[in-house]
Amino acid sequence: MTLPPKVQTAIDVLGQYEISAKVVAPFWYRQYLRFRPETPPPLWGADEGYWVFRTLKLSMSLGIFMTLAGLAIASHIASPAEKLLALALPAQFAIWTIAGIAGWLCIKALADWNQQERVRIGLPEWQVFDAHWRPAIDIIRNRADLNRYWLRGIRDARMFQLGGFAGSALFLLFALVMPQKATQLGMTVAMAYAVICIIALQRSNRLRVMSPRPVVWQFSNGLWLGIVFAAVCFSTGYARWAGYPADDAILVFFVSIIFLHLLDARAYDTQRNLATRIEHTEQKRQLAEAQLQTLKAQIEPHFIFNTLAHLKSMIATDPASAEKMADELSDFLRASLKSLRADRTTVVEDFELARAYLALAKLRMGDRLSTDIQMAEGAANVKILPLLLQTLLENAIQHGLEPKIGAVSIHVRAEIIDTSGSPKLLAREDGGRQ
Repeated sequence: MTLPPKVQTAIDVLGQYEISAKVVAPFWYRQYLRFRPETPPPLWGADEGYWVFRTLKLSMSLGIFMTLAGLAIASHIASPAEKLLALALPAQFAIWTIAGIAGWLCIKALADWNQQERVRIGLPEWQVFDAHWRPAIDIIRNRADLNRYWLRGIRDARMFQLGGFAGSALFLLFALVMPQKATQLGMTVAMAYAVICIIALQRSNRLRVMSPRPVVWQFSNGLWLGIVFAAVCFSTGYARWAGYPADDAILVFFVSIIFLHLLDARAYDTQRNLATRIEHTEQKRQLAEAQLQTLKAQIEPHFIFNTLAHLKSMIATDPASAEKMADELSDFLRASLKSLRADRTTVVEDFELARAYLALAKLRMGDRLSTDIQMAEGAANVKILPLLLQTLLENAIQHGLEPKIGAVSIHVRAEIIDTSGSPKLLAREDGGRQ
């Protein structure tokens, strides 16, 4: 389906920073736009109706799956009464209630993730977002500060490592003195540290900064994790061999703690990679703009000086043609003024400049030069860099027309070759080269 212009603009702008179109406008959001085309993308919060739509869709999918699973299980039950019980209204009510709650929780988590992603990227409100938006590099870089990640930020700290060794040593000492209570101690510390990791992860999500010298936080985390690790080794190994009390649940808590640490590490890596991509993209954009400004400075005086020199020579020999050339030069300067000062232009504006330029060139070259300019339907308003055609045409005349004796034909055509995403233009030269 054709997306609203502003949504397509958001896809194009964020795509420059390698943010996928599926993140900006996912499949079900595109379907919802058929009913509410003014709805902002999920990254901007969408609207309440969109999240209700997603919840209903997911809950129905879960409910159908659970019902079919129940029917499959019931088909293997020998008793007819038990089969009917599986299809009874209370059982179906319970299935669909569970599906509805699960769907709501999943979509709520998805909405929260989109909100966090928007904060991470630094997107403004949807009402003020436009094609000129650029991420604030300082803000993005600041959010990639390691001190904002309460679990990942301590991993490489020396005090964290020392705390880990100290925690393991303390637990082993306790296990030697009171082996009957060692597993219970490990379970207590594991449960407490899991809660601490959840709180730390929430602080990371809110991008709160640790203290400039978080020595206590680093050492205490290492101490707790060291105790839990030593307790896992004791409970799953030595305690079973020696006949002391053991509890496999401590392994579950240990895996959960490691998972929380990995989540924080992934959030940090994602933000750091985003900052790197944005800095790289902005550097390329600034380089392109600098090159464009240089090109503008070269094109404008070069072409004008050549035309004025030719005009001066024509005034004495052919005043009528000289007057016509002066008019064409005036039209060219009027058409080029906007392009020479803009960062972006449209195909139709660049074609107006090309026509004015070629009209001047034909006055200079006479019958030696023939031109053919065509623009496909739908290509007129496509945004491009200014002076693209100007550069190509000047090179064509300077290197293709002036060195030759015979007639030369220049063909210019703009056509859209991809309408599924952002429009792309194809430029062709004679001979099939692209």
